[in-house]
Amino acid sequence: MGEPIAGNPTQYMLEKAFEAARLDWRFLTFEVPALDLEGALRGARIFGFHGIMLAPPHRNSVIPYLQEIGEAARISGQVNCIKQTDGRFFGYNTEGRALRQLLEQTGAVKGLRVTIVGAGRIARAIAAELALVGAGEIRFLCRHPEKVEELTKTLVSETPLGSCHADELAGDSLFAIDDSFQVLINATPVGPNQPNERLPLDLDGLEKHTIVADVAFNPPNTWLMKEAQTRGCRTVDGLTLLIEQAALAFEIWTGAAADRQAMREAVEEFLVL
Repeated sequence: MGEPIAGNPTQYMLEKAFEAARLDWRFLTFEVPALDLEGALRGARIFGFHGIMLAPPHRNSVIPYLQEIGEAARISGQVNCIKQTDGRFFGYNTEGRALRQLLEQTGAVKGLRVTIVGAGRIARAIAAELALVGAGEIRFLCRHPEKVEELTKTLVSETPLGSCHADELAGDSLFAIDDSFQVLINATPVGPNQPNERLPLDLDGLEKHTIVADVAFNPPNTWLMKEAQTRGCRTVDGLTLLIEQAALAFEIWTGAAADRQAMREAVEEFLVL
């Protein structure tokens, strides 16, 4: 459910996942304006939908309609996945969890210094998840640091996170990335449909020990990914992240393992990658 929703590859990807798991399930896409969210949720409850994926603008406004909510979703205020059980809605955020699991494939997240470019919904979800699993420090780089001031306080007071702050990206100046960066994540809209658009970052000091991730998935080979790979950094691209967060939702709803390769083939076909 979302608005706008056209061009979203999730339906095609999850239909292929159901087919691969031999489940007689369907995934439907609904254009739901903000004013109609309550009615749409009531319909989902009446018709017994097992789950719901939420796209903007519903990820924050859905919270009052939930009976339970995961910690990362509560702290970030971002719910993108709902499971319905006996008429009760359980809210989750699979975006932050997906990135955390992908990062953990390269090593432990606990104690790491993490820099997140952006302060929007995905940045918040990622920060909450990484703080809950014990990241050592989280720094936001954004145009308006005041937008995450309350979140930075919450992350320090309600999670094991040791330190959290926001630095301003000012004007046309470039923020210098140095060897103190252990994880660098782009969670801004820069990248989709413009793979060569650069972030306001000076990457000359980027070291190969830094893990670099980007949420942009179409196309996944963004300016940041190319720069990081040139420097020998370990990377997590947005397409892999998209597949992982959808696979986690699939597993929450069905209790079955998701075929991530089938999902990748489906989304690559859908996006003509």
